[in-house]
Amino acid sequence: MKPRWYLLMLALLIPVQASLFNPLSIAGIKPDLGLALLYIIGLLTGPAEAALAGMSIGLVQDIGSASFLGLTGITRGLVGLAAGMLGKRVLDVGSPSNSIFLAAFSLLEGICLVLFLQVFSGSVPFFDILWGRLLPQALYTGLLGIVLLRYLSTRDVVSALRRRNIQKEL
Repeated sequence: MKPRWYLLMLALLIPVQASLFNPLSIAGIKPDLGLALLYIIGLLTGPAEAALAGMSIGLVQDIGSASFLGLTGITRGLVGLAAGMLGKRVLDVGSPSNSIFLAAFSLLEGICLVLFLQVFSGSVPFFDILWGRLLPQALYTGLLGIVLLRYLSTRDVVSALRRRNIQKEL
């Protein structure tokens, strides 16, 4: 993707997440737009570009939420790398299994963040957070991702966002 698309996406990510997805909240759980976009970027571009986009998205979300600076950047970079590898070697953009992979990435990222908090903050109710927050959010994010992919593919945006030239990745 071109740098101007990334800048536009990074500039609009926090406002769109806050304004459009707060009304979609179910029992305080809302889908993660940044992770869904990152997964789509990984499917369309490749591992290296998706990892850089993941770190950028994670840093923007860390700054917007005033959390540990860089923690989400690291986890999102790993998610972008994995999504890029899947998109390059395994998955097709139109595959319905994308929602399962996106939900799995969301769940794994959430588990890593909770384990980090467990190590550095002390007693965290891991299983309560897993069943009450992480799993529903992962399923909700997977649903959002598949809706975004379907919408983008019907509008022929996916083909416009793909790289025109073949590049060597990792």
